[in-house]
Amino acid sequence: MNDESKPRVEVIHRPNKLRAKVGGTPDGKPGRIDPAAIERAHTHVSRMSDAHRVQTKIDLTDLQAAYRLALEDPANRPAHMRRVFKISDAILTLGKTFGYDLLSIFAHHLNAFIVDLENPTPAQMQVVALHIEAMNALVRDEMKGDGGPIGKALAQSLAIARAKHGKK
Repeated sequence: MNDESKPRVEVIHRPNKLRAKVGGTPDGKPGRIDPAAIERAHTHVSRMSDAHRVQTKIDLTDLQAAYRLALEDPANRPAHMRRVFKISDAILTLGKTFGYDLLSIFAHHLNAFIVDLENPTPAQMQVVALHIEAMNALVRDEMKGDGGPIGKALAQSLAIARAKHGKK
C-alpha cells in the first residue's frame, strides 16, 4: 500500500471545559472547586428545599383531588387515574433530590400499581388511597430518608396491600 491510498486522519484535541471550570490546568492537572461556590450551591439547594416542601404539599392536595374525582366519576375514572399517575410522577421525580427517598418510593409503587389498571375495583382504589395517605404522612411529619421504623412499617403495609389487590 502506498502513502496515497492510506486514509488521511486528523485528530482534533478539544479543550476540557469542565476541567477548566473546576480549576484544572490545560496540561491535565486536576483542580478544585472553590469552597465559596460549594457554599453558594448548598444555600441554593436549601432554599429550593423549602420551595419543594411547599410544592409537594400542593401536589399532594392535587393528587387527593384527582383521586376523589376518580371515585366520584366512574365513567371518566381512567382519565382521572391518568392525572393521579402524572401528579404522582412529579412527586417521585423530585422527592429523592430533597431527601424524601421514601416519598419517591411510595410514588413509584403507586404508579407501578395503577399503570396497568384499566378500571380499578373499589379495593384497588383503596390501595391508591392508602398510598396517597402515606405520602401525606411522610410530608406532614417531614420523614426524610427511609423514614426509620415507621417508614419501614408503612412500606411493608403498602406492599401487602399491593400484593393482595394488584392486577390479576
